[in-house]
Amino acid sequence: MLRLKTTRIELADDTSEAGLRAFQSALHAFSREHEIDTFVIKTRAKKGKIAGGAVSFKIETLIQLVENCDTKFVNPIALSNFAKKKLEAYPEKLLVYLKNAFLAGAYVVTKG
Repeated sequence: MLRLKTTRIELADDTSEAGLRAFQSALHAFSREHEIDTFVIKTRAKKGKIAGGAVSFKIETLIQLVENCDTKFVNPIALSNFAKKKLEAYPEKLLVYLKNAFLAGAYVVTKG
């Protein structure tokens, strides 16, 4: 597994234009530095009890606007089925909070 210097990109103030631009700039820099060509986002409900919040939808939009990068959305049910049927095991030292990210990446790499 790769150990990256940047482990978190934080949106400090979602009501500030400067905060949104700084976040977007950090995403651009991160994608260039690590030669990322695709971001994967797990889809969420837009209404109801488990709906995503406004800030998370802003973040998703900023991710979609990263230049020279594609963004793919993956259904959580498809990820669950993929994990059950296709994934043999998670990497040994993968931290628990990174399992969904790993799964989403593995799904897109496998399914295209």
